[in-house]
Amino acid sequence: MKASRRNLIAALAITSGSLVTTSAYAQFGALLGMGSKPSGGAASADPEAFLKSAQAAEKLMKNSAALLAQGLTSKEKAAELEAGRKAANAATDPAEKNALSQDVSKKEASALNEAMNNANIGEAVKNLNADQKALVAAASFNFMLALLQDKALVEQATGLISSMSGNPMNLSKLGGIKDAAASLKQQIAEASVFADKMPKIFAAVGVTAPITKDDKPKEMKQVVGD
Repeated sequence: MKASRRNLIAALAITSGSLVTTSAYAQFGALLGMGSKPSGGAASADPEAFLKSAQAAEKLMKNSAALLAQGLTSKEKAAELEAGRKAANAATDPAEKNALSQDVSKKEASALNEAMNNANIGEAVKNLNADQKALVAAASFNFMLALLQDKALVEQATGLISSMSGNPMNLSKLGGIKDAAASLKQQIAEASVFADKMPKIFAAVGVTAPITKDDKPKEMKQVVGD
């Protein structure tokens, strides 16, 4: 999971090339509740359950980002990205699968960043056909839902790491928890480059942003393999 999570982070950041504006980050932070106190019960969480939840949030994020890239780019580019994903998913050699996954992730990130950098993205989304709007609606909602889940998991990790540190039996698991927590934090930071664009997308497709991490994900096709 560590490697695939880092691939996602790299994909989201590959073409950003600049720091997030203060106003954009503030807007994004408000939605995620950044700076709030950790939720209760974090210390009693099960390490295996935490890692499973982190993996699920990662997959939701990766799939949402991939579909956003397909939905917000040209028909030709979308077909290219979809073919790249299928090739990566079909590969059986681990090294080849990793190489193909990284390559298509970079292309998806490039397409997504190009779309998000459009000052008139709201109007562009409004002009999409019905199928594209449905895809973007589900993917944008699930993208933000995954970020809410990431934020909750980061809070959970704080208590979890503290409680595990006092038990020698859990020391072998601490590395994985810390790696996952660090990656979650970085994923939130990298994804915030899209903060000031998401409200325009939600308005254009007529959906409301998720409120809590427990909101039900929108139905969407799965394009990112394990």
